[in-house]
Amino acid sequence: MKSRLESVSERHAAESGGISQEARASPTRRKKTIAAPPAPPATRYNMVNNPGTLSQLQWGEIFSEAEAVLRRLIQFQTVNPPGNERPAAHYLAELLKREGLEPEIYEGAPTRTNLVCRLKGTGERPPLQLDGHLDVVCADEAEWTHPPFAADVADGYIWGRGSLDMKQMVTMSLMCVLLFKRLGVRFKRDLIFTAVADEETGGTHGAKYLTDNHADRIKAEYCLGEIGGFGLSKWGKTFYTVQVAEKGLCWFELTARGNAGHGSIPDPESSLIRLSEAVLRLGRTKLPQHDNTVAEHLARTLLASQPFPSRLASVLLFHPRLSSFVLNRMAPDKHFATMLSAMLHNTANPTAFHAGEKTNVIPSIAKVQVDGRFLPGQTIESFLAEVKSVLGPHLEVNVLNKLQPTMVSPSDPIMHSIARVLQRHDPSAVALPIMISATTNAAHYSRLNTKYFGFSPVKFDNGDNFQTMFHGANERIPVEGFHFGIRVLAELVEEICS
Repeated sequence: MKSRLESVSERHAAESGGISQEARASPTRRKKTIAAPPAPPATRYNMVNNPGTLSQLQWGEIFSEAEAVLRRLIQFQTVNPPGNERPAAHYLAELLKREGLEPEIYEGAPTRTNLVCRLKGTGERPPLQLDGHLDVVCADEAEWTHPPFAADVADGYIWGRGSLDMKQMVTMSLMCVLLFKRLGVRFKRDLIFTAVADEETGGTHGAKYLTDNHADRIKAEYCLGEIGGFGLSKWGKTFYTVQVAEKGLCWFELTARGNAGHGSIPDPESSLIRLSEAVLRLGRTKLPQHDNTVAEHLARTLLASQPFPSRLASVLLFHPRLSSFVLNRMAPDKHFATMLSAMLHNTANPTAFHAGEKTNVIPSIAKVQVDGRFLPGQTIESFLAEVKSVLGPHLEVNVLNKLQPTMVSPSDPIMHSIARVLQRHDPSAVALPIMISATTNAAHYSRLNTKYFGFSPVKFDNGDNFQTMFHGANERIPVEGFHFGIRVLAELVEEICS
């Protein structure tokens, strides 16, 4: 006889499409593939009257349970757009309910489902939030070694879209709530688990919806979410990034106008020529440097221990006239130089042109969309002033979308907790605060004065490259690295909440 959970899981698989017929029929190039499991069994420790600790757990059983949950979540095809997180959210809700918890479901729009679950503490201290999003970006199966929604286990990895971004954090957060509920622990803080919709297209139906409409259910002192936590081995150490800041978003459209005419008669003042010249200036001009505490902390951490001349770069970098030379000639590697440059400058990157319909007609209007990102401490107005100083006259600027930047202190006490727990499991670990150019749910939760730290820990082998897999083909998570992350996150939660 099927359990209620198995029946629910099968129904949800049918709603979401489960594993596509294409995935089943596609030719395989797989090794050591293990079929995806049914829903994991509940494991209870019966310690409610005599609270236990993490040290009492049989971690092998926990890891197996977590793998089953992650693989099931990957199989829900929550691609956004169009987005349908409902089956995955209800699957998580069933797992929480069978443990005696009371998950809440909120929909920002039909099928755009958000889950909130609270493990009550004593209330002596404000809550800790663990956040993950259920939606994923698209995946072209032809580019994948294993079908992106099959959740295959092969060669030491769990393969699939969302395995890193970010159903692994959803799973690790779920496991934290389940483990501490089973252990009967009553923390000084409430522990809030949120699994939300729509992060990949701005969070309108997810984090923004919850912040605008259900702030009382999610307000916390701290939130742990994406993008940090992925180990990067360099110079004999392993740096685990922790997102403490993210740039603001200002997407805008530039419009140039001119006279329409016949394509056989060149017009050097045409809309398209004017716009092209402006875009060229924008693409080749670095906007002014803005020093900030996150960039300074990163430079000190990474460069101060380097041999000469890289060590000298940590000092010279913050002289605006020398900064470009330092990054181009003295930085340890190109990736580091690119990352640090983005942390010191606002950026405006042209991405989409729109002009004309016929080859023999000069268009009267030409437009380009620009992805603008501005640093904490800056405003949309100051950012656009920098952009306009580069563009020159005769161009209209229309803001399409905007989000404010966020920043928390890189020396916040939680950073010390992160460093301690990491070093317990990886003695070479260094917690490295960073600023990201992209936007996350931090942009929304920070409006509640929640201090958002991007930390979803995973340990990678030296040959793995997180950046190429994040939104790329063959996204996968190392099984051992996933196990590492579960323990690190659970122990960090225990330290923060005790």
